[in-house]
Amino acid sequence: MSVVTKQVIAAITLIVLMSRIGQTKYIEGELNSLEDWAFIARFCFLSEEGRFQYTITYDRLFAVQNLLLYYDTDTQWPAVYKTNKTCREKEAVMAAGQNQVISLSAKTPFLSGCSEEDDVITCVNDRRFRSARERWWFLAISNCNTTKGLNLQYKFHMTNGPPEDYWRHHFSADEFYILPLLITFLFIYVVLLFAVLIFAVELRSRQLLHTTYRQFIVSVMLQTLGIGTQGFSYARYAGDGIGSPLLKDIGRFLEAASENIFLLMLMLLAQGYTVTKGRLKLSAAVRLTIFMCLYSAGQIALFAWENQLFDPGEVLYLYESPVGHGLASLRIIAWARALLSTAQTLAKGAGSKVRFYKRFATLAALWFISGPILVLVSSLWVDKWVRETVWCGASHTIALAGHIAFCVSRLTSSKTRLT
Repeated sequence: MSVVTKQVIAAITLIVLMSRIGQTKYIEGELNSLEDWAFIARFCFLSEEGRFQYTITYDRLFAVQNLLLYYDTDTQWPAVYKTNKTCREKEAVMAAGQNQVISLSAKTPFLSGCSEEDDVITCVNDRRFRSARERWWFLAISNCNTTKGLNLQYKFHMTNGPPEDYWRHHFSADEFYILPLLITFLFIYVVLLFAVLIFAVELRSRQLLHTTYRQFIVSVMLQTLGIGTQGFSYARYAGDGIGSPLLKDIGRFLEAASENIFLLMLMLLAQGYTVTKGRLKLSAAVRLTIFMCLYSAGQIALFAWENQLFDPGEVLYLYESPVGHGLASLRIIAWARALLSTAQTLAKGAGSKVRFYKRFATLAALWFISGPILVLVSSLWVDKWVRETVWCGASHTIALAGHIAFCVSRLTSSKTRLT
């Protein structure tokens, strides 16, 4: 078994161990806290079509607990979460007359759906959400008079649209177009992979199937598998509201591996490998190995951050973290290094490869800096209720553009024999 294969297996094992149990729109669990206010879940509801169903049970010793429904404006959820406000102050920010406080009391069954039997209060009810636009809603539990804390068992089912709407029913509003996007990209990548393999056969017959093109093939294969795996997970999710978080994480890991291999290929080409030289100097190989180890470690750390440290009470996307910022910085460093290496390769005399390297420098620069730019734009200017879909579409477009650009560039220079 090769070293690379062992590393891939080890990384997938790590993803399995770190993978979240859920993040489904069927949410079930138990709250047991000594506090008088606690966050439980969030969901992005579609205006006029969002529906929230709940089943809550708890011992009357903890009565009366309240189910709180906050929305995402600055005066509500951001004004209470991770603040020093008291329980009363956190309840006071909610708009009067909006039915955002549900008293889980058997004395008001027509409002809460609660009944009491054998000192156990059971509440079964549903709510519809109406707002001017799609909103993130945050669910919390409170009992400002408690001396015992909070304790209850809950089941939540959150949906958008009617049950027959396969593309929307189980999805949070910020995820509506992810499955269609993944299906589209999967189709394009299958066609691209087919073309890449046909071209590889032609190159092999001419003894031009060099190492960097083999890396390119692996990168395209991994990206195709990653998109397909994620698409399968989202398709299951559309059907049952549960899906497979593990498959989703494995798919994202495969895409990260594809990105790493493509980045390595660009760095090698920038140094003239397989274009003007057959091997790298030892010092250059060591520097490149260290950098790729750092970048790969950053990718794994990003998965660890999301699965173990990510706060669901804050609508952030993955790269809004120290690890994400570090990865974006490493990509900029890689661009600068690739630019310098390309200049050095040209200065040493690239001969007939000058035209290739001019195109390469432009295309590589666009690919390297597009990722950090996307991180910046998504963090600062993209609304939170569309951020997940925008990131999915933009990040896959960048990957696809990089793969197609390299393939076209290689096709136009196929008459040049590479060693």
